[in-house]
Amino acid sequence: MANPTARSGKAKRYIDDAMAVLDDAGLFPEFFATLPAGATVAALASRIEREDAARIVYMGGDGTFAEAAKAIILARERTGIDVPLGMLPMGTANDQGRSFGITSGVRAMRRNVEVVAAGVEQWLDVGRIEAFDAAGEAVAKDLWFDSCGMGLSARVLAKRNREREWVEKVPVLRALYRDKLVYTSATLRTLVFGAFGGANFDAEITIDDASAQFESVTDIMVQGTIVYAGDWIFDPTAKPDDGKFEVVVLRGHADWAAAALGGHKRNPVTGDDLAVMGLPRREVPRGRLIDIRITPSRRARIDAQIDGEEFVTAGHYRIENLFHYLRIIVPEDSHWV
Repeated sequence: MANPTARSGKAKRYIDDAMAVLDDAGLFPEFFATLPAGATVAALASRIEREDAARIVYMGGDGTFAEAAKAIILARERTGIDVPLGMLPMGTANDQGRSFGITSGVRAMRRNVEVVAAGVEQWLDVGRIEAFDAAGEAVAKDLWFDSCGMGLSARVLAKRNREREWVEKVPVLRALYRDKLVYTSATLRTLVFGAFGGANFDAEITIDDASAQFESVTDIMVQGTIVYAGDWIFDPTAKPDDGKFEVVVLRGHADWAAAALGGHKRNPVTGDDLAVMGLPRREVPRGRLIDIRITPSRRARIDAQIDGEEFVTAGHYRIENLFHYLRIIVPEDSHWV
């Protein structure tokens, strides 16, 4: 399953290559093209319900992963037919793949097809998020598979999406200003202007039965997989299949610095190092049910995201861990990369 119009027209060549490698592995691939206007999930679920597919393999970014996963879940809920999800990631961050030892890109394709062919499975907990308006009425509900969050990081993603849409219209820029460069640019400018734009907010967070108040929050991130934004691990003890999500709350620039330094997956900075620099140690609570109520400062808009895509902005969110809700295919020696 892939989007043949993605990556500025290069996708067709990548799809042809993937089909050839899958065929060489003896997997008898059939191509399923994504559909516009949100029609992919229902159409792919109907295809799964024909009961002749051993697995679904997606090729693309986080959005394609989410559509494939939602289709698998929909088919199972409607008919009881269940298949695992294999990964040929092509996205920039690739949090799902990196959390299990699967790297992205064309060069990794043959190795990733070998993983799919081996068929080693891992359970993945799935997140369900609901957004509520001021009257307590649900205004949106969706599933997520990697992370969801509110605040500065979600604002970065929204800015990145606007810039990516603009860049795609300019052929010269399209070839140069893309992927991590777009994301880095959006991050730096959001951090600079966020410091002066009333981006902080207060929050009441209830994790299972324990509630806490937080002031001057810049970011709330709820983690399902261990890797965040391709390069950060906030809790090295996190597991993707334990029935709980990790909740990361960031407050102020010192907290952001501690998260950036101490949380980078290949940074040797320890908790003692952070203490010497006067940066706080990070405590990461976890739970199955997470309730988040937000009070913005200066009536500023607090953006929200799920799996790197924009989500409805609201003052109240409820997040539930759906235990062992999706089967994914991973390397035999599964570990983050």
